[in-house]
Amino acid sequence: MMRLTAVTPQALAREHPEWAAWLALLEESRRAQDEPLWTRGLPAVDTLSAGAAPLLHDVVLAVDARRAERFVRRLLDLGARGGAARSRRLDVPRLLEAAVRQDLARLDEVAGELGMAPAALRAVAAVAVMPLLHACRRAWTDAWPKDWREGICPLCGAWPALAEARGLERCRRLRCARCGGDWDTDWLRCPYCQNREHERLGSLVTGVPLDTLKLETCEACHGYVKTLTTLRATPPEGVALLDLATVELDLVGLEHGYRRPHAPPHALEVQVVAA
Repeated sequence: MMRLTAVTPQALAREHPEWAAWLALLEESRRAQDEPLWTRGLPAVDTLSAGAAPLLHDVVLAVDARRAERFVRRLLDLGARGGAARSRRLDVPRLLEAAVRQDLARLDEVAGELGMAPAALRAVAAVAVMPLLHACRRAWTDAWPKDWREGICPLCGAWPALAEARGLERCRRLRCARCGGDWDTDWLRCPYCQNREHERLGSLVTGVPLDTLKLETCEACHGYVKTLTTLRATPPEGVALLDLATVELDLVGLEHGYRRPHAPPHALEVQVVAA
């Protein structure tokens, strides 16, 4: 595994040429995060309802469908090789809404309409929604719930991609690969099933010097969390790349019978409409 301080798309492409298509998708998505089209239709901070649900719950997001479609089709050309999807009608708000909700059944329906393999569209949709989610995170900084202790992202409701043992005090922070979310949690607590029984919480060390990487495991739900020891927070736009760079840890978890859940614990009621 490469040094995590040197994680860049270029370095990963040199070490893993087989990841070229996926890295191209992530880089295209990262560049799109700077485009203003994602911020124009966001609700104001003071209209959000703070509570037990993620900030995106019960929200309507408006996007410039024409410009968003150009972006999504670029991703399709990169990741799915366009093919049959290129000439077919693409309902981008519907696609983005399904991606925000993590509604796999609806994404598979869209894949069928486009003549694409469901797995290919799921991968593209996961990257396509990132600029919109990052725009929400930046715009709603003042609404971020300070006392959020749940296992899911307080913005988009996704499970964490990894955890950081951050700073000299080693506080435990969960990170979201979709929106770059960053939130506090307890050490002796599984983010998936909320198990707090310390005798059923463990870890798998990786052999990396200074124990900078490990897998935190839970025997109650057989889940795992990749944990990185770091002095500073990973930049929000770098979490997805770091998740990819540490994929070897995912393989270790799977080999030992642990897994990360795919579906979110609650349905996120959000709408994406054409501006």
